[in-house]
Amino acid sequence: MNTYEITFQRENGTTGTDRFVASTEAQARRDFKEVYRHGNGTITSVELVVENTPATKEQERKALEQIKKIVESLGKDSYIATAFEGCFDLAEENIENDWACSMKQRVEAAEKKVEEAEKQTAALEKKLKLKELDERDIRDALEREKENHSRSVSSLRQRTLNIEDTDAVIALVLERVAALSNEVKETAERIVSAAEETESAAFKNAVSDHRSAKRAKEKYDALLERLARLKD
Repeated sequence: MNTYEITFQRENGTTGTDRFVASTEAQARRDFKEVYRHGNGTITSVELVVENTPATKEQERKALEQIKKIVESLGKDSYIATAFEGCFDLAEENIENDWACSMKQRVEAAEKKVEEAEKQTAALEKKLKLKELDERDIRDALEREKENHSRSVSSLRQRTLNIEDTDAVIALVLERVAALSNEVKETAERIVSAAEETESAAFKNAVSDHRSAKRAKEKYDALLERLARLKD
């Protein structure tokens, strides 16, 4: 994402500036028009002031909703939907609480707890032996403790999104971007074909379809960038 500083002129002749975080200048201009839709500001200049700006929470929320829709479209029993189980909840927690936690970190934390539990188990075993307790009861207690921790670690591993799953989602988004690129090209050709009759339904429909395709492509381009960062 980038930070753009937009300078605009009001109807009374005064000027003002505002900054917007967006993936492209075109998106920054659209965001400006949305924010000032009830005002009378006219853009006079747009300047790129900061590159690689972190996305806002709202932009992250929108990207997350787009990813959810893609995964939901595959069906709840799809491989990717299964791999994403729990990830969306974690992503929402990250956004709302300014965290940077991943499923991988949770698995590693669980494994560390298992390691600590095994050390505690070893210490307990030694202590129980010193007290000459029944060996069978000791083994049963130890096995139950190990099984509980093993199930916890296994459950977390099954819910972790791996590189292959992320690549699969990126491939789906790339396919959608390619389709939208073709749609942008086709609608542009339709505009040219009907350019001599600007008041015709064919020309107006072509312009409307072209704009819709461009907006959709820009959203998926931003989503693709977000997925690439997630993969990193």
